[in-house]
Amino acid sequence: MKRMLLGLPALAGIALLTVSCAKEPTEAITAVHTAMDAARAAQASDYAPASFSAAEAALANLEAELKVQSDKFALTRSYAKATELATAAKAAADKAAADAVTGKEAMKAEATTLIAGVRTQVEATKKLLDKAPKGKGSAADIAAMKSDVAGVETSLGEMDAAMTAGRYKEAKAKAVAAKASLDKIAADVQAAIDAKKAAHR
Repeated sequence: MKRMLLGLPALAGIALLTVSCAKEPTEAITAVHTAMDAARAAQASDYAPASFSAAEAALANLEAELKVQSDKFALTRSYAKATELATAAKAAADKAAADAVTGKEAMKAEATTLIAGVRTQVEATKKLLDKAPKGKGSAADIAAMKSDVAGVETSLGEMDAAMTAGRYKEAKAKAVAAKASLDKIAADVQAAIDAKKAAHR
């Protein structure tokens, strides 16, 4: 009888452990979703894409494990692994949010530098266009290039607006596209200047 009574606490402990492992870790899961919402609000997909992808993968792993357990018979479920995955997913989401802050600042600096470069390049390209060889059939080409430069000047206002609104990724993309357009115009004009010089040798 004594032996049976001594064994009861152990059995109770096992039963309690089984129940606790079989209970879905709702608080941990909620914490993961809250952390993911924070990462999205920090625009981690734009400014820390690798970290955000890792967080999404960690969340997917958690959801897959929860599905596996929910498909099991109630008494055979165990959420020990899900609890571990929830901890990992929250850590990944927190990292994504933190990395997004750093990444956004870095992109702001990049965009600022690029936009300043485009402004300088616009003026340089205008001066280069004034030196473009004038000849039969070239007037239309020069007019088209001047129109492209004017388009870039207009886009500078859009870049400034994006920067003011904190849309640094958009501003950077516009600046990169503008620089590429100006680079092509400069290369075309310089090629025409060089060809004219070569013809007069």
